Amino acid sequence: MKKFIAVFLSLVIALTLSVQTFAVEVKRDEFYPIIIVPGYSSSGLYMNNEDGTKTHVWGIDTNLILKRVLARSIDLAKSIGELTKGNAKYIADTVGGEFAEMFEHMRCNPDGSSVYDVHTYTSTAADSSNTYLLANEDGKYMYEQEIMGMYGSYIGDDWNDYIFNFSTDFRMNVEKCAADLDKYIDSVLEYTGAEKVNLYCVSHGGQVGATFLNLYGEKKADKLNNVLLTVPAIGGSPVAYGFFTGDIKFDEENLLYFIENGMMFENDYHWLLSNENLDFLDDILHYFLPYVRHIMEFWGSMWDFVPAEEYDKVRDGYLDGNASAELIKRTDRFHHEIYPSMTKKLQACVDAGINVYIIAGTGNRDIIGYKATGDAIISTPSSTGATCAPYGERFNDGYKTLGTVCENKSHNHLSPSMEVDASTAYLPEYTWFVDGFYHGMTIKSDYNTDLITTLMYNDERADIYTYPEFPQFHADTNRCQAVFARFNNSVEGYVSDGDNALIIENCSKKYDLRIVSVSCGGMDIKLDNGFMKAVPVGGRIEIPFTGDIPNVSGVKTQVTVNYIQVGAVTPFGSRTFDFTIMNGNNVDFDSENPIVNSDLSQDMLLETILKIIPSLGLQKLAVLVYNTVKALLINFL
Repeated sequence: MKKFIAVFLSLVIALTLSVQTFAVEVKRDEFYPIIIVPGYSSSGLYMNNEDGTKTHVWGIDTNLILKRVLARSIDLAKSIGELTKGNAKYIADTVGGEFAEMFEHMRCNPDGSSVYDVHTYTSTAADSSNTYLLANEDGKYMYEQEIMGMYGSYIGDDWNDYIFNFSTDFRMNVEKCAADLDKYIDSVLEYTGAEKVNLYCVSHGGQVGATFLNLYGEKKADKLNNVLLTVPAIGGSPVAYGFFTGDIKFDEENLLYFIENGMMFENDYHWLLSNENLDFLDDILHYFLPYVRHIMEFWGSMWDFVPAEEYDKVRDGYLDGNASAELIKRTDRFHHEIYPSMTKKLQACVDAGINVYIIAGTGNRDIIGYKATGDAIISTPSSTGATCAPYGERFNDGYKTLGTVCENKSHNHLSPSMEVDASTAYLPEYTWFVDGFYHGMTIKSDYNTDLITTLMYNDERADIYTYPEFPQFHADTNRCQAVFARFNNSVEGYVSDGDNALIIENCSKKYDLRIVSVSCGGMDIKLDNGFMKAVPVGGRIEIPFTGDIPNVSGVKTQVTVNYIQVGAVTPFGSRTFDFTIMNGNNVDFDSENPIVNSDLSQDMLLETILKIIPSLGLQKLAVLVYNTVKALLINFL
């Protein structure tokens, strides 16, 4: 019964909707067309039949899904019953069989070619503008509608005329998708008569956009204005590694937190489920994966998604060198020629006059258990090219950035958490990192929303120094994060002796906050009594502190804010923020221990307490209570 409740709650959470409003002022007389290069599997696909008819083969068809669900309702009910008994195979076989039958026409041959005659519904500017799709397709095949609606509100009443939706057969290798994008851009330019276009690329679309720039960018420099790559899978995704190897161990709590961020919940529902053993999800996936592989194992795009460091090993262990020779040839070219030249080619595009920007997430665990920091789907090194410590670890104090791309020693490209060295990124001066930012949640916080709007509508080149309100490293302010903290006189994420107060902001759009306690690890400072201070919705307070900031630089410190959300279902919460002390000479770097644990709050007493508490949910509560009492004692005594 508990497992049934856990599954039911997960479905309720996933189906809940959320709305956010934005307020960014944009003043323009003319706008370039915006081409959306969407995320994976976004394009609608159909198959040509021998009798001249067409069969829909990809894209959400709610009527078809409903019919299949109703037809298998008895089996599905039995599956749920078996699942509550610990038998995951029955539901995996039931759903997997339906999946394989429903998407049979999406299969590819071992050489990567399509088994069936499959095409995209749209291919030119004329049949893919928002205006056309609204008039002729009831709005189908329009991508990123929430973001584009936001952009459109700044253009005017005719904004749909400016939005174009790129489609491609996403099963194919990314080089083929990039070639399609090259042709599509010409189509939009000819159709609109515009001199240039803007590209808004998401996830797999970011890989397509980056590969397009790599192969065609310099030649099209006079036709491209802004190219915005958000959470781009430039170097692939650990998910593809797990897909082919089966090396997947779901991080269920992180998966549920992912959902909370996407839905912008202001209650910590993952606490409600963290007491449950959700390992049955891994069991379901284990039995379900063969059905998915049957359909997707020879998709070129899936092979381009395999992370570079894993590719050769996975390829040699999975693909037949003869039957898949052509597929191997194409994906080898991406991994061995195109991707390794990405930094050089993207920089060449910038030098040619194209404004290329990257926004990526970091600081999140990967949902399949791959030990890499990122946005839970795409690793930060893949998205940005930056050098990163493994998830849960950081570079030791005194670390000096490698400077392989940005050699300017006056530039600080080390994240406040000391987990990301952006000096090695594809574009160090044009890449923003958002700590705690989950994949696909670009407009779930005001910071991200304002940043993508500013970059898209600014024809003059901007970099990470242009706007003080958009520092290169930022802690996510999705409303489900509840609180945000920074020191009052330093760039966000850093602290020096010029600071004398901690600023705490309420990220919630619904609940007032009460600050229970604030503690600092790594600095001997005492914050003035902030006990139960109120922070209204959208408000902020400053808490002065006393004590000395160490006269050093390159040392990590952390601040933990414990709070109550007044009226929330789960009112108690805690959030820890990473800071780097920048207040003197850099400390010596311990090269024998270059990587250390990222958490500074190691406490033997707390660890002992947690060992006798088996429940993850109760452990979280124990940590919150312990840290609160400890902070109160420090600040009051």
